[in-house]
Amino acid sequence: MKKITGFCLLWLMISARALYAQSGGNKLQFDITDGYQRENFHWSIAGNSNGQNPNVFSELKWTKLGGQSIAASIQYTVYKRLSVYADYTRQFVTSGSVNDSDYSGDNRSGNTYNETFDAGKGRTQGWALGAGYQLVKNNWLSLTPYAGYSDSRQYLYLYDSDNRFPGLNSSYQIQWKGAFIKAIASLKLIENLMFSTNITYNQVSYNAQGNWNLISTFQHPVSYRHHANGYGLNMNGALVYAITNHIGIQAGAGYLHWQTGNGTDELYLKGGEVDKTQMNGAFRDGFRVFAGIALNL
Repeated sequence: MKKITGFCLLWLMISARALYAQSGGNKLQFDITDGYQRENFHWSIAGNSNGQNPNVFSELKWTKLGGQSIAASIQYTVYKRLSVYADYTRQFVTSGSVNDSDYSGDNRSGNTYNETFDAGKGRTQGWALGAGYQLVKNNWLSLTPYAGYSDSRQYLYLYDSDNRFPGLNSSYQIQWKGAFIKAIASLKLIENLMFSTNITYNQVSYNAQGNWNLISTFQHPVSYRHHANGYGLNMNGALVYAITNHIGIQAGAGYLHWQTGNGTDELYLKGGEVDKTQMNGAFRDGFRVFAGIALNL
């Protein structure tokens, strides 16, 4: 955590995403982008609530979840340097796979089950709302920190397009929610060209539920739930070229890393029993490339 905090502070000091023309008196910036996003996601549980017997009992790994990604954000100066911020993102998952593995021994030894399924459907989406104060505002550099609340969700699936497991359509739904801090900055490189960047740190609670639809001994539509606490880190950078004083085009890329610590797994059996064990954490990594427009009014 200390390394991450230090990196965040370094990024904030040297980075730059506000509006390339905001110093000219514009109060509203609206960005909209379209692109491609791909990410990996996995979680595992232990054999008991103490994280033992074995330390990894079952593990799910979604890989190369790819698809179109759209995003929109708005910054509005409400009074002098005080501004509000909001954004919305959505990815349409159209490719990917998921591996389900079980083990009888510690450290992923004694593999008792190993199957790979299709995962090329689903979506991710999120929104954020916050307020901030513009610390730096001149013709070359702009820097605004924000604080607020965010909600990010994933809807992931396991299915079989080869009909090896007829009727398989299991799902895993995730919600990451909590407070965030964000810095948005821009640095003028040459006339009409700026480098913009932003970094966001999220402190979140993690809640998920799964429906393993072909397992008759589990309850449906909620077969189990996961609870944990964690954090998320998002970084983006782009080049913005001003076509006019109010319209710019941009192209860039971003990186995301989200994870939790240990949590709880609650399995709901058909007879009404609830088995509890340790969840060993959830981990999400990915990247995004995008292009779009920036409007300044």
